Amino acid sequence: MVTQARRAEAHVVCHKTLGTDTLAICRGFADGPDQGRNLALRLARALGALREISPP
Repeated sequence: MVTQARRAEAHVVCHKTLGTDTLAICRGFADGPDQGRNLALRLARALGALREISPP
């Protein structure tokens, strides 16, 4: 799953936010070594839209 997400410049959704109205990028994935290549994280940072949340 992680390998596929990295290849596609995608992300992994936090398992604790599945089934909720507020999906989040997995913190473990975001902190990984290839996070700088991730399109969603780059866009969120560039737009100032990146924020940390505590999972429900």
